[in-house]
Amino acid sequence: MLAGQIITASDDYIARKIDEGQYQSLIMHYAKNHGKKLFSLSTPGGLNPTVFNRIGKKRVELVEMMLRGYQMTLF
Repeated sequence: MLAGQIITASDDYIARKIDEGQYQSLIMHYAKNHGKKLFSLSTPGGLNPTVFNRIGKKRVELVEMMLRGYQMTLF
């Protein structure tokens, strides 16, 4: 479900239905509130392999651009 929402948001951003600020705040929301689902524990700072495969390489690049400078909390 998370991957589907990221796909929709990414496609809307590419189609210019939402602006960069809205897209970035949405990705940051997922990172902050759903970090265990979004990120992989085996590769620090990397996306979960399931999410990576579902959303595709080009959308992963967009998500990673929006997450630059983001640090996960330990708790």
